[in-house]
Amino acid sequence: MAAPNPRSRPDSQGCVLPLPTDALYEILLRVPAKDHCRLRAVSRPWSSLFSDPHFITAHGTRHQEALIVAGYNTFHRNDGIICDVMDLSGRVVKRVRATADETGGDEWVRSIGLDFICTSKGTERSFRLLNLATGAIRALPEGLAEEHAMHEPDSCHFHSFAALGQVPSTGQYKVRRALHRASDCRAVPVQLFEVLTLDGHARWRGKLPPPNPVSFGLWEYVAINGIVYFFSAEWLWGTVPGPLFRLVDRITSFDLEAEEWGKTFRGPISSLVDIPHSFYLYYDIDFSLSAINGCLVVVHRSSESRMGLWFLMDFEKCLWVKQHRIQVQPSIRGDYDYLTIHPLLVLNDGRVVLLHIANGFGWGWLRIYNPETKMSTDVREVENCFAVGLYTGSVLSLANCAS
Repeated sequence: MAAPNPRSRPDSQGCVLPLPTDALYEILLRVPAKDHCRLRAVSRPWSSLFSDPHFITAHGTRHQEALIVAGYNTFHRNDGIICDVMDLSGRVVKRVRATADETGGDEWVRSIGLDFICTSKGTERSFRLLNLATGAIRALPEGLAEEHAMHEPDSCHFHSFAALGQVPSTGQYKVRRALHRASDCRAVPVQLFEVLTLDGHARWRGKLPPPNPVSFGLWEYVAINGIVYFFSAEWLWGTVPGPLFRLVDRITSFDLEAEEWGKTFRGPISSLVDIPHSFYLYYDIDFSLSAINGCLVVVHRSSESRMGLWFLMDFEKCLWVKQHRIQVQPSIRGDYDYLTIHPLLVLNDGRVVLLHIANGFGWGWLRIYNPETKMSTDVREVENCFAVGLYTGSVLSLANCAS
């Protein structure tokens, strides 16, 4: 007869003795976070342990799991879900529903960053920040800054965009809002820029615009370490093939701490060619911006099936290094052109996590690209996805787990 397990040896009355708390703590630290969601129901003490901040921190240090956040638009859904948090197997570990209040209209995710989702509800300017860890929701003021009050009567013609950033030296969260009113091809668009600090006296403060208009398209701006980067719509005069050239990968920066515009600098492709005579060759190609492993990355799609990831290695010297070359696979439909491909993360083994999404449709796939095989593995199909980002905290720090 086998000897009883020393960790669960029965006492003299035949009952199983409970594990000491410190032993249970060490055992549960070794259990993957995806299993904790089921173990919460074992007992109230276990559930309390999983919610303990010290346990969450220790577990997160031991299990550094990448989590993807996909944001939706409730106009295209009938379940009220505006956000899914999923692991790299495609398993959804948290679902977020639209905010329940008296505000009418659909809600959609505008941007994702720093473990927050930024949504609009009802109107473009009704921005809300939702903390994925706590579930807390903060509505931002809709009115314009005092400096821009003259534009209020005409504000319905502006499109609004927002990006959340954090000042490294103080830890303060700040929101960068931009309002854009398009004009005809002969005129410069009107762009207003404002900043709000997330404190008890939050209000929008108007800021001067940059020397040239900036882009607000899908993945054309990104916040990293307290700096917001934008593609700058800068034009140069030349002779071939016509008099005017746009530097499509010109980048400008805004410092959230100083609340001032920084320098404008060349992207990786325009740094390699003579301006302006050769640059027209690069006009009709796809560029986007991404934050990968804390670095600013220009994503350059040079053809239907090839894409390069250029990392900014030295800001002062404007040094770009092409660290990854990706062979793009066609979509299930068998084509390339309608796809927007956004890199999210480079894993320790060199694989790249990508979102393939249909332009204007929000439909696509979360995929992982293997540079050794030059093939991608489908992780999960996404529908009506209009924003994507990373959740950097532990699964255990989320407000609740999905079944």
